[in-house]
Amino acid sequence: MITDKPMRDRYRWLGLAIGVALADQGAKHWIAGTFPLGAGETVLPFFNLVHILNSGAAFSFLANAGGWQRYVFIALALAVSGGLTVMLLNGVANRWEGWGYSLLLGGAVGNLVDRLVQGAVVDYLDFHASGWHWPAFNLADTAICLSALILVWGALLSSAQSKAIP
Repeated sequence: MITDKPMRDRYRWLGLAIGVALADQGAKHWIAGTFPLGAGETVLPFFNLVHILNSGAAFSFLANAGGWQRYVFIALALAVSGGLTVMLLNGVANRWEGWGYSLLLGGAVGNLVDRLVQGAVVDYLDFHASGWHWPAFNLADTAICLSALILVWGALLSSAQSKAIP
């Protein structure tokens, strides 16, 4: 447990997580109010805004599993969110952990709210090019992926710094 950081620093990381979750929910609310389910609109030649529901996980993994996956994903998101909240309140080792854990928490909560309220996650960002089509995703998914990159980058930097210190 890291306790040398002031409590206000710890709450800043939680504030970032809350901001991510609120931004995600705001975008989803706007999409749901703007586009009927299944509809979309071309924004750029390679990007559409769409309104779809994903009952699975990333890339629609387990989307057609029969409904049990909703409860597994809810339980997983609750456990991860609780653990990350405790970690952030205990203090993080460095800013990479703060950013990574905060983005992960915000993304997990953003998608958790959808699963609790609608039974599925609202996805709305749809990228495609040259016959290649990426599965639609949302801001929460983006925050989760970005958190993984930040945590890996931070771990690599910490490892390199520890090797450089004699």
